[in-house]
Amino acid sequence: MTFQEQLNLYMEELSCSGRELAKNSGISETILSRYRKGERISGADSDYLKKLAAGIALTAEQKGKKIDQERALEALLAALKQEEKTEIFYYQKFDILLRELEINVSKMASALHYDPSYISKIRTGKRTPSDVRGFAENVCGYIVRNFSGQEELSKIAALTGCDNETLTHPENSFLLLQNWLCVGKFETMDYISGFLQKMDEFNLDDYIRAIHFDSFKVPKVPFQLPVSRQYYGLKEMREGELDFLKHTVLSKSMEPLHLCCDMPVEDMAQDEEFAKKYMFGLAMVLKKGLHIHIIHDVERPMKDMMLGLENWIPLYMTGQISPYYLKGIQNKVYCHLHYTSGQAAMTGDCISGHHDTAHYYLTSRREEVEICRKNTEYLLKKAHLLMEIYREEKREGLFDFLEKDSHVEGRRRRILAAPPLFVMPEELLKELLGKNQMEKAKCSRILKVYARERERMETILAHSPVSDELSQVTKEEYDKYPVMLPLAECFLEKDVVLTYEEYMTCVEAAKEYARTHENYQFSFTKVKGFHNIQITCHQEKWCMVSKNKAPSIHFVIHHPKLRYALENVVLPIRDEGLI
Repeated sequence: MTFQEQLNLYMEELSCSGRELAKNSGISETILSRYRKGERISGADSDYLKKLAAGIALTAEQKGKKIDQERALEALLAALKQEEKTEIFYYQKFDILLRELEINVSKMASALHYDPSYISKIRTGKRTPSDVRGFAENVCGYIVRNFSGQEELSKIAALTGCDNETLTHPENSFLLLQNWLCVGKFETMDYISGFLQKMDEFNLDDYIRAIHFDSFKVPKVPFQLPVSRQYYGLKEMREGELDFLKHTVLSKSMEPLHLCCDMPVEDMAQDEEFAKKYMFGLAMVLKKGLHIHIIHDVERPMKDMMLGLENWIPLYMTGQISPYYLKGIQNKVYCHLHYTSGQAAMTGDCISGHHDTAHYYLTSRREEVEICRKNTEYLLKKAHLLMEIYREEKREGLFDFLEKDSHVEGRRRRILAAPPLFVMPEELLKELLGKNQMEKAKCSRILKVYARERERMETILAHSPVSDELSQVTKEEYDKYPVMLPLAECFLEKDVVLTYEEYMTCVEAAKEYARTHENYQFSFTKVKGFHNIQITCHQEKWCMVSKNKAPSIHFVIHHPKLRYALENVVLPIRDEGLI
């Protein structure tokens, strides 16, 4: 029996929660949770192991049962020794594999004659396969037989670190997958930190100045553009993309753009000059004041998807983009493109894997544009929001969303850039605003948001736990990166900088709030976090990335894989546990 299994067995026997055992053991609930999931193993000579054994004995006593502390310690030590001998099955890898390939667990379970709940327990680390090698062989065989399309092979290649050509041979795919699941070690796959870091550092005003956006002039005298044109091959396809944007910018129409494309992007992106012209064209579209509805192709490796989204951050920040996605792999044989604006439409297609022979068609004929526009609108109806983007003009929509969600049960986790606003005593907040000479109207808005957030958190804590994590900083570090009040919901675009002493006062307020609210946990992390964004996750429902300023903006993310990556952003908790 593994350490994880032994610990979970004790908890089942005692019918106790993680919070109960963590409290009785004197260790943080987060550390205990990682022990239970198999993400962390205690050392044989660790004080934590002794604390855990003592906590098990104390919990047993409280439940009217008898478990000797020494025997509990012996059992945990024996499990640690057994851990060294047991063949490893990395449930984290298994879970990532299922998510990346979007495998239907029920279908796989039926095909392999397993109970679906058994597979679900294995992917979450609650169970370990009794026959690790046999289970891995069955899973890998199922994947090789059913997931051999170009998109799936690209995802498998990204996970295992091999090339696509190697995976075209089924026997190679089988062995590579099997070894990846059971050999080596699990390393957290950091898909999202680049995206978050870029968002944290991004300043829309700086970006506008850097690209001279304010000096752009939308042409009024039209260029001579063809009414329609055919494009063949990569070079002409690049011309087609730019011609479509020219048609859109030069037309009098203010109708929004609809963009949907699952064509391969690698070949197009290799031409850096084209990429610059394309992004410039999109910037001109936004400068004109048009809204863009884009259906992103998310059916590619998570790493590639995140890199693609990073490039869209500057455009997202304008608030003029609505991003969507289509569930599942739409077609393993054909790739398509559908673009429409008020006066132009472009369609394209190719056989998967043969982008060089693709065909595009651009038209500005009214009847053809109208038909294409209807098709893109039909596509939007079948699509799902990738993320909801809230800027100041949509702030009431954000408040409504958060207020309704506060009544929905579920664990919340937040990664903070500053101590939370709602834990502060109102007098302290008023004092800070007065010291910063905040205008009366802005003070009123901040206090209104403060009252709303406090009420909302009280509602959530009445039925669900909330865990806040904040990076710990020294006085020297603080002088370099002072902390601002978290005012993203106020949409003020103004900093209220805290002195180190005020920061520590706010930290103490958070600690005091945690002491008086059983469902609230406030912890320090030992890695350095973000300076300008906050991440909020309502487990298995949505995640929100909130930016304080430049600009103040909130991204509420619905896409399952992207949400899962955010939910599992790892900021290690200090072993001292709760502060």
